[in-house]
Amino acid sequence: MNPAPEANPSPAGGRRERLAAERSQVVVDELVMDRFRLLERIGSGGMGTVYRAFDERLQRHVAVKEIAAGDPERVLREAQAAARLNHPGIVTLYELGRIGGHALLVSELVPGGTLAELRAAGSLSDRDVAEIGADLCEAVAHAHAHGIVHRDLKPQNVIVRDHGGPHRAKLMDFGIARIAGAPTLTAAGEVVGTLAYMSPEQAAGHEALGESDVYSLALTLYECLAGENPVAGDNPADTARRIGEGAPALRDYRPDLPERLSGVIDACLEQDPALRPEPLELRECLAAEAELLDDDAPLPALDEPGAGPPGHHLTLPRVGVLAGLAAALVLLAGPLGASGLALVLAALCLPLLALGATVETLAAPGAALLATLGLGPAAPALGAFASTPLARAALGATTWAWSFSAAVATGAWTTAGIAERAPAGWAGDATTATDSVLAALVAPESLLGAAVFALAAVTLGWVLSARHAPIALLGAMLWAAALETALGVLGDGGLGGDQGVVVLAALLAVAVEYGLRRPHGPAASRIGSRSDDDELAPGLSGYPA
Repeated sequence: MNPAPEANPSPAGGRRERLAAERSQVVVDELVMDRFRLLERIGSGGMGTVYRAFDERLQRHVAVKEIAAGDPERVLREAQAAARLNHPGIVTLYELGRIGGHALLVSELVPGGTLAELRAAGSLSDRDVAEIGADLCEAVAHAHAHGIVHRDLKPQNVIVRDHGGPHRAKLMDFGIARIAGAPTLTAAGEVVGTLAYMSPEQAAGHEALGESDVYSLALTLYECLAGENPVAGDNPADTARRIGEGAPALRDYRPDLPERLSGVIDACLEQDPALRPEPLELRECLAAEAELLDDDAPLPALDEPGAGPPGHHLTLPRVGVLAGLAAALVLLAGPLGASGLALVLAALCLPLLALGATVETLAAPGAALLATLGLGPAAPALGAFASTPLARAALGATTWAWSFSAAVATGAWTTAGIAERAPAGWAGDATTATDSVLAALVAPESLLGAAVFALAAVTLGWVLSARHAPIALLGAMLWAAALETALGVLGDGGLGGDQGVVVLAALLAVAVEYGLRRPHGPAASRIGSRSDDDELAPGLSGYPA
């Protein structure tokens, strides 16, 4: 155990620490349990105070935590069960005792800093986070195999050793909130920090089993990689609301991360516990993807001024994309004499820059290719893979803009009832391009088409979120029929096209979602059941090391 050193706490946090110190029944230089000499106070919080101590019997430094809240007998009883854990990724509990009405827990003292401290200081790279996460997954799986759930997993409860090597990260403070009897959502002052990492079921007051730890671990990794906790609000009520709404896709913040890694972390944050992968499934992904991650550039410090929202920094790859796009447009408008084409492409690229350069948004130009091939009605399926309904709607409308512009420019995929084909030579003349292609794009009928595509993308995204592939497949077929009907009405029936195109798009969308994007692995067997030897601590959450 190596708690975070005392640092500038919030007013509420500082008040809790002072109260904990005032309630302490031990003092520095005191000998407790006839062997542990308290050397200095190194941390405190609402649950008690932590001291650096020296074991005079075994001649080693240890950490002594005095638990000031709850029933000391219950704390010790549950800590005895948690002491069965023996894993290099878990802080070892050495001794248990009590003084007055407080429990004392003695554990190993790990040299290093907490994950929260290292991430806040910008001392971690993407690869560091993946390797630390893999260590934590092993530790969580070990605890679950012994019937113990942490229930309070967060960056502050992860200690990272000063030296590298295997198992550089250790879990500490097993279930301190549960053991000390801390209140839940009704007492905002005690749970703000922990609430921001609670699973939806735990925040709702339900029993937290192994799946809850998976959620909290994934949210911890998400925060490290994205630069912010996506569910942490300005107050407990706001945080609780965000927990119920779910977190946006990690790639909304970090589109440069491997898609598999982001997808598995997102899956661990599913609202339904039964849909979350097992800890070792997450570990396998982290270990496999770690070598692909950057180990040179540190993640920006969380408190870096002017850093801007995570995922929207002007990183070198993004600057390169913007520079390449600008150079291509200048080349088209100048030496190549295609000023009209350059103007249209510039107009179509503006929404993509606003949406962010993710794999999903970059698929929008593919809608132009579909239209050129006469497959325009399939384009809204490209927008269904965005992470939120708003993003799907925006991407769906963008696919309409690209596909319809291509249709006007080439004459492929009929535009009957909305616009005529652009005259020859439009690509070389900006005025003609404006009057034919861009004007057609903002016509009322075209805007209605954009609305149809936006609604279609949102609806298909909702269909693909079904928990079972057969249900999603049935929903996709109904979606295809509805979209075909809407396109048939739009433009005096000229946009309907071949119904088989829309059906094929729906089938491919289901195949991509359930074949590639969703992680595989057993999800039926869930940890959290207890064996007969767990009778000492039913519902055990662990010990506060």
